Amino acid sequence: MTKKTLLFLSGGSLVAQFMLTAIGARRESLRIIATNSIAEDPGLWAYDHVYLTPVTAVTPNAFAERVLAIVVKENVDWIVPCRDDDVVALSALVEAHPELKSRSVGGSVALTRMMSDKWLSYLFAREHDLPFADSYHAESSESADAFLARHPYPLIAKPRDGFSSQGVVLIENRKQFDRAVSRHNHVIEEYLGNPDEYWAFKRNVEEAGTPLFYTLHGIKHSIELMFDSDSRPAAPVFASYNKQKFRARDIWRNVEPATLAVGQRCYEVFSPLGWRGPLNVQCELDRYGRAKIHEFNGRYGALAAERALLGFDEVALGIELFTGLRLEATDWAQHPAAVASARFLSAAADPRDVAWLHARGEWSPAQAVQARQSA
Repeated sequence: MTKKTLLFLSGGSLVAQFMLTAIGARRESLRIIATNSIAEDPGLWAYDHVYLTPVTAVTPNAFAERVLAIVVKENVDWIVPCRDDDVVALSALVEAHPELKSRSVGGSVALTRMMSDKWLSYLFAREHDLPFADSYHAESSESADAFLARHPYPLIAKPRDGFSSQGVVLIENRKQFDRAVSRHNHVIEEYLGNPDEYWAFKRNVEEAGTPLFYTLHGIKHSIELMFDSDSRPAAPVFASYNKQKFRARDIWRNVEPATLAVGQRCYEVFSPLGWRGPLNVQCELDRYGRAKIHEFNGRYGALAAERALLGFDEVALGIELFTGLRLEATDWAQHPAAVASARFLSAAADPRDVAWLHARGEWSPAQAVQARQSA
């Protein structure tokens, strides 16, 4: 039997690991290979082959050359980016090599760059009548006073190219607002959530002290869409709630009509623009209870494994749409869980495997045997 070859860009990432979990034991008809720029990553050693690559954002041309050589060598059937940098880099590679279009996740370079920039995302959403968190930037056509008149504190300041909430801060006064605006790379967004809960937390800190462990994340509303290789919607809108807990995350299905309507509107916008594969849309409710987008992700999200437990086998769906291979359905598809959870797991990389990958630029289980014999 000829196996279908999948290439995960940044295979050591958490997104890639959750995708592998969603596939599970259904790998007999698959050859899953990966690229990664960090040889020491503990998530690499479950693949059939691993290739070391230059850092995507630092040396994009070298990265593209390396990926193209791997695609040709391995006769890859589907290329899946697992980090935001990879989404943009893959779109540029496909524009230079259109023959890769039908077997890759993504869209135009302009579309992927929009997704990686919070300010461009806001402008895009406004142009296409998508409900997005109201935003302000130093380039805004309106005044700061006009924005602040609409949105009382707290507000959120984010790096335009940030991810995983890194560099995100809540601001409470004009001094903090002006400082954030002065950082050209930052965008200010309205606070999505209940501001009363934030101020109650602040009062508790002043009265009782700061908790050693806490999070200000509310309940997130995630929307997952899937487009086929011709950019047609290929699945009903799937939405879920997720709540971050200490060292854990819970996720359950969201059937709110307003949230599903946002997802349907995204289908209507992104399909004619040529998007292919998964599209993850992150939302939260504003202070009036309206679902608003605050982020687009042109790849699978970190909840792929949990969504499979809730009955949405999105990774298997992508494999079928782009390779024609239908994986056996899991029991979860027929008997979905009410709530799924993610927990921390321990993992490490064998130093002999790491040394082999560093020395040769690639690794496979068969090569691992040689690595152990030669160590």
